[in-house]
Amino acid sequence: MRWKEFSLKLFGNEIVALVLIFLGIGVVFALPLTGLVTQKDFPSNVSVTPFRVLAYTFNGSTTNFVGRGEATYLNFSNVILERTKYGKIQFSQNLNLVAMATNNTVNFDSNVNISSNIIYVNNNNLPGIDKSVTLSFYGITFTSPQIYHDGVLCGSACTFISYSGGIYKFSTSSFSGLYFLRESASHTGGGGGGGGGGGGGGPTPNGTKPPVEKGSDFMVNPNFFTLEMNKGTYYQKVINVTNNGTNPLTISIAVNGLQDFVFPEITSISLNPGESKLVKFDVYVSDTVPADVYVGKLLFASGGLLRESDAILKVNEIPALFDIKVSMIKKYIEPGGTAEANITVINRGDLRNFDVNLEYKAIDFNNRVYTIKNEAFAINQSYNGVFSLELPKNMSIGNYLFYAKVNYGNVSASGYDTFVVEDISTASWFILIIIVLIAMYLVYRLYKRKQREIVNELKKMIKKEEEVKEKKSTLPLEVPTLPDKI
Repeated sequence: MRWKEFSLKLFGNEIVALVLIFLGIGVVFALPLTGLVTQKDFPSNVSVTPFRVLAYTFNGSTTNFVGRGEATYLNFSNVILERTKYGKIQFSQNLNLVAMATNNTVNFDSNVNISSNIIYVNNNNLPGIDKSVTLSFYGITFTSPQIYHDGVLCGSACTFISYSGGIYKFSTSSFSGLYFLRESASHTGGGGGGGGGGGGGGPTPNGTKPPVEKGSDFMVNPNFFTLEMNKGTYYQKVINVTNNGTNPLTISIAVNGLQDFVFPEITSISLNPGESKLVKFDVYVSDTVPADVYVGKLLFASGGLLRESDAILKVNEIPALFDIKVSMIKKYIEPGGTAEANITVINRGDLRNFDVNLEYKAIDFNNRVYTIKNEAFAINQSYNGVFSLELPKNMSIGNYLFYAKVNYGNVSASGYDTFVVEDISTASWFILIIIVLIAMYLVYRLYKRKQREIVNELKKMIKKEEEVKEKKSTLPLEVPTLPDKI
């Protein structure tokens, strides 16, 4: 007698057919069971992997994906994903959710994001989702919005449908990557490229600065940040801008050096004295961007005032062949000094004992290169060494990066660490020496005072002991006896 167990991949009302083969006669027992089972010799434990569509973070008119049959999942029509606060995605073409699944799961929650003026899809994790769609953004206040796709003005690939009541609607024939809206340049005073973060406009100082009005001041927080992102991902960064002066301010916003990745939500804000506002920046790294370290600045300007937030963006390959780590030996270096870093390269691939090229250089946040070197070496599983760069004597005081990039053919990985160039003049050294000498003198005085106190305490103790001895010496050796009573 032999049993065999077969699986029928049916969705909704799945069944597992148990076929009994006995004397050449097939007898079929049908049991209700949800899931997918692989063919095995009986007896065995039934392994069930249910087919799931995860869309719990969506609401409103979002499609109900539960309890549908196989035919529906294979060719699902009129799919809608909505978040009633932010927007909606409506597919004009049918979706094959079975082909889209990983481990029998379609995860819209993790791979589709509808948030404030953002609609994003991770196409790598949802193959076949690049269908014709209608996208709606809710709560839009722009006067004349423009559609940006992956950080670039969408143009003819996006077709405007309507804009009314704060809802902006358009369609596109292929749904992929990141979509957001920005005010058109004609309604932003021409600065900042319509909010796309493009160069050529914005508050970068050019020529003579206008005078700073008395009582005008503002600050940004943070004034430095780092991001590490994989290709095909996006992130939202928020900067807090505070008017800590006594005058109302209009502050323009732009991006320098990272305008292909970082996009400000607005290009200007108005702040009353003591008022703060959060400015959102959308950060997107497309699949076509080379893995590398990118640097730049977020710029905030009002009149003659300029505030900056330095930014470092590290873009990683998926999967990465190399991992590289850079660690400065000294963080503070004088102009003309030597910047030294410990660099470790880890080979994550299977290839061993092959030659790679290492490029390392000192750069600033405007991406200016000050010193650069190249070296080649063979790598097995890892390589570690100390590398040095001689800095120019005329290097300005400020923050810099020790950047390193390892290359093998068309594969690369990069890393960095930051350091500070600070100039200590002769007068500063003289003042520092005086401060050290004064500190040493004060420590010596304290030591001598403590020493005197200890000596005085010892003298007191000795004197007290001597007094006790002297008293003992004056006492009679024998106590006189009293005369007998008469």
